This record gives sequence, structure tokens and C-alpha cells, in this order.
Amino acid sequence: AMATRRAAVTLATVRATRPQRCGRTRAMRARAMASDAATFAHESSLAAMGFAPTRRDDGAGAAVMTTSATCPFAHRPWLALVELDAPFALEVENLEKKSARFEALYRRSAPDASGNPSVPILEHDGATMVESALVLQYVCATFEKPGGASLRPTSAKAAYYGQLFADNFQACVPLYFKMLRATSEDELRETTTAFIDGLKKANRCLELGVNARDGPYACGAQFTTCDIMAMTFVPRFEIVLAHYRGFDVRRAIKENDCAALESWMAAVSTRPSMQYTLAKIENMTGKTLANAFIDHFAKFVSWRSESSGATVSA
Repeated sequence: AMATRRAAVTLATVRATRPQRCGRTRAMRARAMASDAATFAHESSLAAMGFAPTRRDDGAGAAVMTTSATCPFAHRPWLALVELDAPFALEVENLEKKSARFEALYRRSAPDASGNPSVPILEHDGATMVESALVLQYVCATFEKPGGASLRPTSAKAAYYGQLFADNFQACVPLYFKMLRATSEDELRETTTAFIDGLKKANRCLELGVNARDGPYACGAQFTTCDIMAMTFVPRFEIVLAHYRGFDVRRAIKENDCAALESWMAAVSTRPSMQYTLAKIENMTGKTLANAFIDHFAKFVSWRSESSGATVSA
């Protein structure tokens, strides 16, 4: 039973890139496949990503993370585990048909045991943890290796500006959901304007911290948790808003002179951990990345504008 719950596949099951109508999604997938060679060197990451049998090795300090294939919040600690090459197993839960084990696991660990069970759930060292931001911080504190890469900002000044950016970019998330939930042209127009204003504020935060930054990431050259907290929504914004609302995020950024935000989005979108996890989402769902995200957010859309533009299909 444990084996059937895990998203374990072999190298032979990696599917070739299928033709897609969404050019950007096709490009992201191609980049993800190109990054495989570098990732193959890490056995623990291979196991966790499903390209080798997953394993529970509590004696060696391995973690088990229960996730949903398409959840943007659970994507955060997953990225950190891959970045740090942590020993972990990945278990995938269907949130539309939750298992009894998953519900029991959540109720055992959540502050509100009667709440709606959600992901991620991390099991490690005898503890069971929930809430993506807290799990992310735990992963960084636990699995960073001495002398190795750190996902925690090393400069207090860069940390301030990085967190300022992350908080403001995340403020676009509820506006994104409002765009999806809009039920009229007027409401969509209003929420779209607010969403663009949110992107401009995020860009402003990157500009404010320019003297503390020496690279494209939120904290400069160092890739950190500030990036991870924000970046999982980048492909979802792009794919889902284009499909349901005919809204081109990259075009809006260019038209509003958000050069710093444009550079940041390019940097996080081409990050190997991002490319690799996006490719894995396709393996988990058996769908193109575009359709996996479109289907995930379909429940928030009850109205379609006549001017909503092109859609993406399999």
C-alpha cells in the first residue's frame, strides 16, 4: 500500500515532450529535460523526484513529504529539498479524493484538527509538520550542509529587501484568485488593474534594494527562500491567466517598465530546480504542464469573458 501511494517511476517512464499549443510551456519543458543530466548525479534527488525508487530511510535522516502535484504552496518546500539535495521521499495525494491516511496525518499535526486537510505535510525526525512557509524554513535549517549552499540570506540588508519583495509579490496572489473568480467584465477589469499595480509594487521593491543586490534574485546573486516563497506562482500566473482571462503576464510587465521583475522572473523560471519539478508535475499528472495547472484552477472560474483570448489544450 505504501508503494502504491508514492509517485515512483523509472527512467523508462519519462515521456518525450509532446507538441503543445502553448509555446512558453513547451520551452519550459524542453529546458527541464535538458537539466536532467546535472540532476542525475544526485541519488537522493533522483529518488525524491521519481526517477529512481523512492525510499524511506529514517535511520539516515530522510524526510517524507506529502504533497499535491499542482499545489503552488506545497511546491515551495519541494524546491528547497531539491536545491539542498536532501534525502527525502515524495508522496503524492489526490486532494479531490483524500485518503484516510492523509486525513489522519493532517489531523494529528494541524493546529485545527477539524480543518480541511491540506499539503504540504513533512515527516522527519519523529515530527509531522504543516504550513508551507514553516516547512520551508525547517528544511533549510535542517538540510543545509556545512560549507554547502545556503537558501537563507547571508546579508541582513539583502534579507530585508528580499523579504520586502517576496511579501509584495505574494500580495498579488489573492488578486490572481480575484481575477479567476470575476463574474463580469467590470469586475475583471478592476481586478486586473489591481493585479498589475501589485506587479509594479513588487518591481519597485527590487529597485529599492538594488544597492544591496548584485544579481537577479530577490537577495542578489544568492538564491534564497525569498525567491522560493514567490516563484511557484510565476508559471501558474502565466499559464492560467492566459487561458482563462487572456492576460499575458510577461507583456504586462514589459508594458509597465518592470525590468527588475522581468529579470527576476527569467532567473527563477530557468532555475534547474524549478525546471525539474515542473517536468515532474507532468509525470505525476500525466498531463502537459499547461493542462495540469488549468485543471487545478478550474474550480475557481465560473464565468468566461467573451474577450478572454486564446486557451491551451492538450
